[in-house]
Amino acid sequence: MRRILILTAVSALLGASDFDDRCRAVLAGVPAGGQIGVMVADAATGAVLFQRNADLQLSLASTTKALVAAAALAELGPSFQFRTRVVGLGPVQDGTVPGLGVIGGGDPCLDDHFSDKDPDAHFRTWAQQLKAAGVTLVQGDIVIDGRLFSGPIRPDTYPQDAENLSRWYSAPASAFAWNDNCLEVRVVPTRVGQPCDVQVRPRSPRVVLVNLTRTASGKGDNRLHVARAPDANAITVSGTYSVATAWFPLAIHSDPELLAGEHLKSVLLENGVHVAAGTSVRLGPVQPGPPLAGGEHPLLPALTVMNQHSQNFYGEQVLRVIGFLRAGEGSIAAGTKAVKQALLKVAGPAAAAIELQDGSGLSYGNRASASAMVAVLTAMAREQYREDFYGTLKDKDRGNAAVRVKTGTLAVATCLVGYADPPGGRRRAFAILFNKGESRDFGWAPRTRDQLVRVIAAP
Repeated sequence: MRRILILTAVSALLGASDFDDRCRAVLAGVPAGGQIGVMVADAATGAVLFQRNADLQLSLASTTKALVAAAALAELGPSFQFRTRVVGLGPVQDGTVPGLGVIGGGDPCLDDHFSDKDPDAHFRTWAQQLKAAGVTLVQGDIVIDGRLFSGPIRPDTYPQDAENLSRWYSAPASAFAWNDNCLEVRVVPTRVGQPCDVQVRPRSPRVVLVNLTRTASGKGDNRLHVARAPDANAITVSGTYSVATAWFPLAIHSDPELLAGEHLKSVLLENGVHVAAGTSVRLGPVQPGPPLAGGEHPLLPALTVMNQHSQNFYGEQVLRVIGFLRAGEGSIAAGTKAVKQALLKVAGPAAAAIELQDGSGLSYGNRASASAMVAVLTAMAREQYREDFYGTLKDKDRGNAAVRVKTGTLAVATCLVGYADPPGGRRRAFAILFNKGESRDFGWAPRTRDQLVRVIAAP
């Protein structure tokens, strides 16, 4: 028996040595100046299987979202529901309500991910609920209560150039949000030589459209030419088109809650709930009451969209909800602090050095070490909701191995964190953090990352 134990131990050591050698061989291709932090550990025990510069603080990119997801499960619990309430600003009498109040709950899910690619479906459902409650006319204003969130609508640590700020991935956060807080544009040709029909949502008088398009007879380039002004919800669309385009998203510049409310007003009108002339959409406090409409969305599907689609907007919404529910303030500062505190409770002192500036990873200052990331991953692997967390991660095809990951990419960072189940082996938790550093180019990073994952996922 003793001989068998000795042979088993020697075999394990040889296997560990072989794994170490294979990892080192892959990382030998990192050029001078490149910054790397890598750790691989047994997910169940935390025993380190390989490490290289594991304590070096590096930019995380969108692997930040894995930290937010871990904190959300720890602080809110898997059964948490986002809730939006639509209440009357007075009693319903003879089908008339003297105004509607919308109480935002930070729900990120009022979009096409949860409506069969039709974001208007959410508001159509609300219209049906209002009619079922006896409402056929809104006599007064539609008041949006967005007090759950506070502070700037997007982090000032985001890249601040006009191009980045107008892209969908820089969409702002708001307590009442619709369709990922994006302006969407679609071009539909009309008669040859005439301007195309340019459709914009949300439908709001606050959105300014400049239509420079022309309808072509089969010779249009059909590439959507659209730009948003750097300081306004103003869109210019140009180009020639012979076929309709898909919807194209741009980040809302400002007033996301008012735009969502004005779109709600237009959907109500289209679906049999009349809104009196002169009714305005405005911000203000709303007293909670029995809801006439609205709904709930569960946390886990939202975290899955956030991690698997790397949806920045979801990360920022979830961050602020955690901040509000744990610190009473739905701000960036309160959210990042609450997430950090949750990670410390989950992973212990190893999480102390994690630096967060947002919930999405778009800010370059989100930083952590590979050892801190693996500490969170191994801690989550021991929690009662471990399979919930695991399921939010993206399935990465690695042959016979099951690999679940959160990716992260910026101009200066290529990162990957997650779990691998080698055939016949134990689950491994890993963090691969590559930063450009002073290297001449960054093309080495995706190649080396993928080669290293193949080694981690191998027997």
